Amino acid sequence: MADLHAFNASLLTQSEFLPGVEIKRWKISQAQVNYHSPDKHTLSMYIKGGETSYRSDQVGRKGGPNSLCQMPQGQASDWHINGLIEFAHLYFTDKALKQYAALNFDDDVRFIDLRDLTYKQDPKLSGLFTEYLNICEHKEQAFSLATEQLLYAILHHILTHYNGFHIKDQTISGGLSPFNMRRIKTAIYDCLHEKLTLADMAEIVNLSPFHFARMFKVSFGVSPAEFVMLARLEKVKEHLAGPLSLSEISAATGFSHQSHMAYAFKKATGITPSQYQ
Repeated sequence: MADLHAFNASLLTQSEFLPGVEIKRWKISQAQVNYHSPDKHTLSMYIKGGETSYRSDQVGRKGGPNSLCQMPQGQASDWHINGLIEFAHLYFTDKALKQYAALNFDDDVRFIDLRDLTYKQDPKLSGLFTEYLNICEHKEQAFSLATEQLLYAILHHILTHYNGFHIKDQTISGGLSPFNMRRIKTAIYDCLHEKLTLADMAEIVNLSPFHFARMFKVSFGVSPAEFVMLARLEKVKEHLAGPLSLSEISAATGFSHQSHMAYAFKKATGITPSQYQ
């Protein structure tokens, strides 16, 4: 069963920004857990503790901070938790995974067969996981493009490193053409007050969202999320010289909340919007 409450686990945080994908941070101690998620794949990462915990069929392998487990949909496993641990689970449906694979790989999605992993050390993947967890847990700071980019990077890494069959990645190099760069910039500046998604921007240049993000960074030197944030902050500065209130400025520049705008502005400039004004 996927509900860890049955084993006296405490749910600390949970977030669901994209369809079919959810992330939860848990805390548990001294328990024997039978884990079974019939309708979702699970990528798990230990945050604190776990050095004496183990999976019942792999007694010699112990956990610890940043260790990763991948539990494919429908698979059951038994775990011995010896001491307090804190961990996060990223849940994603098979449909969401295969939709992503269909857009970004040249292989039949029937070759998507995630491997079972126990306490894997992968600094790149644990780094992506940590960054995704952090941004999801700060909803007032959450920026949809950033969460999309991180999720796509996680799914891409899983499919290229921990799938049962070799998956052939599409090779796209060279960045965006000057014509497409102008099209993208125009689209961004015209829609700063709206919710921008990678899918919307990628469609303009006929690329998948993941490959669009890669080509965008080659051409612009920053990710789409960073570029849009910079453009929004420049627009905020322009509005601060006018009659709009801070709440009106945040709405006019596409921020989900005034506090999100204030946080992003101070992070970028070192001062608050009011101080700048």
